[in-house]
Amino acid sequence: MRIMKIVFVLMLCQIGTAMGDEAKLIQLSRESGVKIISQAGNSSGSGFFIGDQYVVTCFHVVAKISSVPDGKGNNTVNWTIFSDLRVLLPSGETINGTVITVPTQADPSPLFGDFAIIKLGNKPTKSFSKLTLAAVGEKQEVGDTVVFSGYPLATPGMVTHRGMISGSDSAGDVIFIQAAINKGNSGGALLNADGHAIGVVSNREGGISQGLSELSAYIDRTSSQGSVQIMGVDPLQSTKAIVQTLDQYISTGIGYARSIRFAREYIEKNPKLLDDK
Repeated sequence: MRIMKIVFVLMLCQIGTAMGDEAKLIQLSRESGVKIISQAGNSSGSGFFIGDQYVVTCFHVVAKISSVPDGKGNNTVNWTIFSDLRVLLPSGETINGTVITVPTQADPSPLFGDFAIIKLGNKPTKSFSKLTLAAVGEKQEVGDTVVFSGYPLATPGMVTHRGMISGSDSAGDVIFIQAAINKGNSGGALLNADGHAIGVVSNREGGISQGLSELSAYIDRTSSQGSVQIMGVDPLQSTKAIVQTLDQYISTGIGYARSIRFAREYIEKNPKLLDDK
């Protein structure tokens, strides 16, 4: 009987330790997370601190990206970085930011790896947490618990999610996440149990979104040939409004994060990138 009591106490201690570790992980996720806004680009996303004045996010959060066919079966990707980026800290402080990882022909990895590093115009006056990027040897296994924070949709404050790694692509460039990811989560840090950033949350499963996009394009093509209003209402435009609402709010419960490897390798190739001078 006494042995059973000892075992029970040990189990309670282990549970308490696990709960404490998870609470610290969630706290780290929230204290390092930021919201990134561009009014000119009508863009809003998430990000996270890796230095006193440096924030990581997705490239598509800080730039307008378009693909133009070249007539030879290929597409030319064009981009324009927003010039009015504002970074909202957990403390409520807002600071202007500038992208310092600009894609070039010599190194287009920020575009194709979908990451960006923003340098703040000045150091925050209030405390925050900085994240460590996962090292080369850190492995992610299917079933591992992950945590991420961000500003999805129109939430008036930061939202934190706990999910699970459900897979990855063959190269390990994309991590599949079983969790509710919505527009606005892009750029948030995907944290492992050690509190290291293993990825940058990038997008949700596109099955439904792709179908809705195709329907919206069909409506646009049809509308260009004219439309008929019924009692003052255009059925095509009404349907398009419903499509846009569904595309905004439907989540399949599956999301993706780009491996932190892209950002880490870029920093390693540019050792003076994060100098505060």
